[in-house]
Amino acid sequence: MRIRKRLAQLGLIMVALPLVGWGLDQLAKRAEERRPGSGRWLRTGSDFAHGFGRGPLSSRLRTPRR
Repeated sequence: MRIRKRLAQLGLIMVALPLVGWGLDQLAKRAEERRPGSGRWLRTGSDFAHGFGRGPLSSRLRTPRR
């Protein structure tokens, strides 16, 4: 049972959090296209989610900041 719990935790860290970060990043891009500066809070959430994500998916989904 402990193995299943650990696999669920790894799945959350390696898959779910990077996808949440990517989704928030996409929403921030759309919001900033409509009104510049309006996606600031979404960017903050995206950075937060990407900060906890680990693995190759996380590094590929993260867009470099200027």
